[in-house]
Amino acid sequence: RPIWGTCAGLIFLAESAEGMKEGGQVLLGGLHVTVQRNFFGSQIDSFECTLPASSALGSCKEGEAPEFRAVFIRAPGITAVREGVEVLAEYFLPEADRAGAGGIEKVAVAVREGHLLATAFHPELTEDTRWHQLFANMCKSIKFGEDSSKATDEKIIHIPQRPLDLPVFSQHHFSDPSRSV
Repeated sequence: RPIWGTCAGLIFLAESAEGMKEGGQVLLGGLHVTVQRNFFGSQIDSFECTLPASSALGSCKEGEAPEFRAVFIRAPGITAVREGVEVLAEYFLPEADRAGAGGIEKVAVAVREGHLLATAFHPELTEDTRWHQLFANMCKSIKFGEDSSKATDEKIIHIPQRPLDLPVFSQHHFSDPSRSV
């Protein structure tokens, strides 16, 4: 059966992990990747960005760029991908951050292998339903034997509209002391 791991779920599904606490969580495995726990830093380093969309996400609405918003909250990074794992999204590190990451230029942040889907970011925190559609189609393909390679059925999931940027990550939120949470 299909399984989707987001953030910590990605770590659980990985075959191996770096940066784990001694005696920390046991990995379920099955996804042939190596992840680094808290790759992007601590909670304070959480961020939101726009990334290029994989063709697996299907087409965007007319006039939209082929990209998606990704919310990283104390997120892992996928530092090694073995044969048979499809990379669906990558994050290119800013040049200033590469030295602190051992010279790594980019990390995978979304992958798929067979019935496993994993994302380092939180698609559930945006209004873009394409990641959910992709997973729903993976589930549907198990039951009905249909093609699950793309997120094509727009009627599966509907999420209400919300602002593109989460207020907790906006600069305005941090710079305006009169604004309450």
